[in-house]
Amino acid sequence: MEIIHLLILFIAGIAVAFINTISAAGSLVSLSAFMFCGLSSVEANATNRIPIIFQSYFSARGFKSKGIKSDSYKWWLAIACVPGAIVGALFAVKIPAEVFNKILAGVMLLFLFITLVNPLKATGEEKERVELKHKITGLILYFFIGIYGGFIQAGSGFFLMAPALLLHRFGISKTNYYKVSITLIYTIAALAVFIWKGNISWYYGLVMSAGTSLGGWLTSRWSVTVDEVWMKRIMVSLILSLTVYVWFFK
Repeated sequence: MEIIHLLILFIAGIAVAFINTISAAGSLVSLSAFMFCGLSSVEANATNRIPIIFQSYFSARGFKSKGIKSDSYKWWLAIACVPGAIVGALFAVKIPAEVFNKILAGVMLLFLFITLVNPLKATGEEKERVELKHKITGLILYFFIGIYGGFIQAGSGFFLMAPALLLHRFGISKTNYYKVSITLIYTIAALAVFIWKGNISWYYGLVMSAGTSLGGWLTSRWSVTVDEVWMKRIMVSLILSLTVYVWFFK
């Protein structure tokens, strides 16, 4: 059974990296895999930060190797996320497990709606909006996104992409590069809180990290053609199943 668990975590890691690199909400896969292998939802939420860090690093390296460029504004947004992520992580380790389970189920239903509606679409406009007022707005938004990401990683990529696409009008490749780079920075801060509180399963986390590292590198480098209809069906089925499991059995 332990070998089966390790195999599930590795394969789930590849799937998580694939989803997170080209879209968002891959953590719903990793959370379900961790809980299937016996971790509580709180432990799964904390341990999930390890593969996210590995995936984000290799995804960022992959984007960079393909010539995707950014600027110093990316680092300012990451810095804005860090204090928020610390606040969110501190809140996550303090609330009772049963309360966290209900919040997690609610988040899953939220992303079920987001998956069905798919509100994040590139505008097609070529001119980026990076005037001072847009940057200040971006910094404020990313601070609050950091709070969410520190509290519960699942789906944070969606919120990271929203300002980049809708506020700044970045292209999808640059948006995804920003997303994985910023995630890497603030997740390290959140992980430090979870390590301090002793909520991490290093063994399971590092096994999944091997999958997310491989998946993040390959997905970010390759031009992937995805059948959105089937991707949506898979995500909807996964979210519904995991919501029922967390609500009624955890």
